[in-house]
Amino acid sequence: MRTYMSWQDEYKSKLMTAEEAVKKVKSNDVVGFGLSLGAPTAHLVDALLARAGEVTGVRILDAVPIRPMKLYDPDFMNGIRESFTYSSLLYNPLNRKLAQGKNVDYQSVNSSDAGERMGRVCNVAMVCVCRPEAGMVNLGLTNFFSPEMIRGAEIVIAEVNDQMPMVYGDNWMPISEFDCFVEHSSPIPEFKRKGEPSHLEFAIAANVASLIRDGDCLQMGIGTLPEAIIRLLRDKGKKDLGVHTEMFPMGLPHLVREGIVTNKLKKIHTGKTVASFCMGDHDMYEFVTRNPDCVFYPTSYINAPHLLREIDNLVSINMDLECDFMGQLNAERVDFRMVGAAGGQLDFVIGAAWSNGGRAVNVLPSTRTLKSGQVVSTIVPQLSPGSHVIVPHMYSQFVVTEHGIADLYYKSMRERADALIAIAHPDFRAELKKEAKRILY
Repeated sequence: MRTYMSWQDEYKSKLMTAEEAVKKVKSNDVVGFGLSLGAPTAHLVDALLARAGEVTGVRILDAVPIRPMKLYDPDFMNGIRESFTYSSLLYNPLNRKLAQGKNVDYQSVNSSDAGERMGRVCNVAMVCVCRPEAGMVNLGLTNFFSPEMIRGAEIVIAEVNDQMPMVYGDNWMPISEFDCFVEHSSPIPEFKRKGEPSHLEFAIAANVASLIRDGDCLQMGIGTLPEAIIRLLRDKGKKDLGVHTEMFPMGLPHLVREGIVTNKLKKIHTGKTVASFCMGDHDMYEFVTRNPDCVFYPTSYINAPHLLREIDNLVSINMDLECDFMGQLNAERVDFRMVGAAGGQLDFVIGAAWSNGGRAVNVLPSTRTLKSGQVVSTIVPQLSPGSHVIVPHMYSQFVVTEHGIADLYYKSMRERADALIAIAHPDFRAELKKEAKRILY
């Protein structure tokens, strides 16, 4: 007679130390980390790096680094580069020093296809998850590409953190999908606002807020600029807003409590805030924990342009680094330096452009300051050398600076240049007009 193992026994059979788990990694493996708070902590990563000399050619593929660890130390990684190399889907202050030393390879993805690509590229997956319940593992604060990466990997190592908040939605996977469980309790990093939004950010936010109407469904990211936008939406008395986004906006709990975000006019996921991951403070984590009105799905669903086009009045709000006369937008690279990432910007720009009543809003300050101290315009005749086009000109719609709004969607090449010059910094407009005349007329 066949006997069946209970889920508790299956879990125990896969439970091991970090040192035991990382022995599953072989030379030339590609080890993918979950994004942001879904990535393993130093407890597991240090155990992996300690195998330097035992393995060779192991590639670590990271995304949105959060926790400081030896992995982001250029000197340390230089010393073990025969064993481990590092690549990432995104650059931020933690891994930017590695990139400056040319020790980082960049993995290009759109958020909408990140799961498919990670599932094909990574044969080992490392993720941080909640404690199992009823034979299922909740992915906690990060879904994003984790489900597809886990299903595609040959070996899946999960760091089980009893402090990880449990979030509803398509955020559960059976224990059978995992090969190793490593229990390690650690506090969830909190992210608080970095000071007050600046006058510049409030000026940009005021222009963005003027494009938002009652009942709109919003996508936006993290930072003081989105916070300024949220404050102005509150001040303007906006109501019945919805949220469908990659990442839960920081001010979401307050917007829900104040009745500004209700999600009640959404035809898809009515009444629910839908996202793929979360980074925030303690209040945010308490708000999303076991909250049936907050649900996570993979970005292959959240960011799919064919789904986004079905969301009426979708407003995407994304930050960029520079914009050329045609409306091509760069959010990734400046002066050959990696600064950001493609992420889901193009997904949402296309989705908002196709949405009934939708608006794709791309924002940037009108100037930036080089390392030399020189101030340059972010509205440019052509994108800077080494930059990457994230939003092609045929999809750019509203471009916003502190000096105004350029509505590009139905404009010709010359009309676009004129509209963009009008929102450039006044100090650069004469020079830009001269270049426009030389190039376009």
